[in-house]
This record gives sequence, C-alpha cells and structure tokens, in this order.
Amino acid sequence: MSSASEPFLSDPALKRADLHCHSRFSIFKYFKRANTRDCYNAPEDVYRIAKERGMSFVTLTDHDSIDGALYLLNKWPDMKDFFIGEEVETYFPETSQRIHIGVWGLNEAQHREIQRLRPDIRELIPYMKSERLLFGINHLFQNYRMKNVPARYIAELLDMFKVFEVLNGAMASYHNKMVQQLVQHVKETHGQHISMVGGSDAHTLKHVAKVHTVAKGETPQEFLDNVREGNCFAWGSEMRFRELIADIYLLTLAYQSEMGADLRNREYTRMDKTIQLAGRLASIPATISGIPAAITSLNYLKQIVVTKGLSFRFSKLVEEIRPGFATGEQQ
Repeated sequence: MSSASEPFLSDPALKRADLHCHSRFSIFKYFKRANTRDCYNAPEDVYRIAKERGMSFVTLTDHDSIDGALYLLNKWPDMKDFFIGEEVETYFPETSQRIHIGVWGLNEAQHREIQRLRPDIRELIPYMKSERLLFGINHLFQNYRMKNVPARYIAELLDMFKVFEVLNGAMASYHNKMVQQLVQHVKETHGQHISMVGGSDAHTLKHVAKVHTVAKGETPQEFLDNVREGNCFAWGSEMRFRELIADIYLLTLAYQSEMGADLRNREYTRMDKTIQLAGRLASIPATISGIPAAITSLNYLKQIVVTKGLSFRFSKLVEEIRPGFATGEQQ
C-alpha cells in the first residue's frame, strides 16, 4: 500500500509475510476428477522464493487445504519461520454469495472443524472467533453479486471481520483501491478496529511475495499478533493484466506437463485416468481458441465494473453503513 514510505521498509524491526499464496495442494474443485489444480508450485519452491524475496515468515493459503503446509512441516519439522494458513471458501446460505477467508496460525483440529462449518458463514465465523483465530476477508468484491444490497452486505461483513485484504496481487488495481478506500473510511469515521493486509494471491512462482504484509514481530506468533492489533500495512503492486493472462496459460501448460506422471500413478483407477486424459485433450482446443483468456478478461472486467459502480455512489454508500444496519437495529 503506497501510503507507507520506502524508508520504513529499511527498519530491521519490520518483518514481512505474503499472507495469500498457493501451492500445488490448491485443487481446482470444478474439475476435480480431471485432477486439475489452481496452482502447480511445489511447497518447498514457494518457501524458497518467498525467502529469496525478503519474506521474514512464510505461509501457504491453499484452497480449503492445509496439506501443503503439513507437507513442509513434516519435511522440515524444525522450521521456525513458517506458520499454517488456509483460504476457506464459505457462503451466505440464503443467497449463495461466496466469500473467501484467509485464516492464519491454525492447527489440524481447527482446520477440520472449519471445513465442517464452512458451508454456512454464520456458523463458521463464531467458531473461529471462539478459537481466537486470526482470519480476514480476501478480495472483498471479487465474487460480489449485484443483487445484494451493497450497504447491508458491507455492514454485515464489517460486523464479522476485523481483518481485510486491501491489496491483492492478482486483482485489478481499481478493486484494491476501492477496498482500501472503504476500509480506511470506516476506520476513520466509525473508529472501528480494522487491520489492513496484503498478499500476492500467487498461483505461479513468478509472483510469490510481490505483494505482502509488513509488521513487527520476532516470531510468527508475534507477527500475527501485531496483524491482529492492526499494527501492519500492505505493500507491493498488482500484476498487470497481461501477466494475469500469461499465468493462466502457464497453469494450462503445467496441467499438460503432468499427464505422464498421472497416467503412471497407481493410486488412480482406470476411470480416473480416462477422465484425466479426456480433460487434457479437451483443454487443448479450448486453450488454442482463447477461452481461458476470454474468461479471465470477463472476470477482470467484472471487478472493474462492480467497483466503479460502487465508487460512483461511494458517498451515499458509506453514509448508509451505520452500526446495526446489517441486522436492522439502526435507529
């Protein structure tokens, strides 16, 4: 976040961590039988690149999985600069509105309970609060549905969350600026305690740690405690649109490159391998015809349209966001 100046970053007391990055343990659930992934980075490569780029602490936030984090901890049990993270997909049951939540510093038992509760955000959030877990909402408007009443939607999320990702490396800068402006306004106007964090949302090694969170702390726990208290800021810059498109095609190539290993894997049944082969064959004409680029472009455009629409009515929107608005208790 550009509000922090460069000299601050030379302070040795300030530590860095990319609070939103993925490994090959992030499965693309919509084509799970075809063994598709959102990311093909080995956990140890993510860790190595993050450290090379100056991260004091490292985590993985795979989609509804801590397997990559456990893999690293099993391989190097004495690591002192790593903590378990996860990106949890949850829903508002009445609207099916999707929300992605970053959770940091959890353990295996907490992960299992989170996965049990995640279909309903109103059951999930109280559990995480009762466990004193550090969690925050990722890319606030990425999955926003226009049928939601904006002020009510935002007010309810402000009741639920005290940590907001205001800088996401894979999102349009317009989206990030809107989230940052909104959260900053709520902090200043309503005096709410809110932490603002950043993460690369990297699905390829090229972008790991290029966006991250800065805070003090000599241990992972101290770092996370400072994030919880709001003594932190986000730093870095979003990838350009052409880099986002390039990443999509890199992921497609990575998927194809694993075909031989999957076909030789004895853990897969003959039917599994048939589905995987069919998925790879089907992806070739789709890729050549530009479908991945088209889908990515539409999603990117949606981010801009949604956030621009909200920004045009920003003054009215923030005026409507009052304590109790979400529950109808406003006087």
